[in-house]
Amino acid sequence: MNRSDSVLRGALYGLLALGGALLALVGSFSFGYSLMIAAALCVLNLAAFRAAGWAAGGRTGALVPAAAWLTTAGVLSMPRSEGDVIITSGAGGMLFLFGGSAAALLAAALTPATRSWLTGLPHDAPARSR
Repeated sequence: MNRSDSVLRGALYGLLALGGALLALVGSFSFGYSLMIAAALCVLNLAAFRAAGWAAGGRTGALVPAAAWLTTAGVLSMPRSEGDVIITSGAGGMLFLFGGSAAALLAAALTPATRSWLTGLPHDAPARSR
């Protein structure tokens, strides 16, 4: 991997993180209309994280927007000193938070890894003879 590939991959991960944060931001203001919308947002999260993993060509591509989504949703669910909270603790808010978190984990699990976590070798690398 040369320097330009590294820069492009870093830019891709930055855009995926921005997309995950925007998905959490838009969803946190939209889930309150009904439980069906909260459920639809969870399915949208799963599709978006899975598509990000496919576009990046590996599990890291799914994990980057999922981590940004989890961070943004976590910050938006904390109460402020004025007493305001964006993601409430009602049924829709809990479905949005827990369903979105489950979607992040499921997308990361469903996205195929490009390298072995144990050896670091590509999955299609030939086995070494002894």
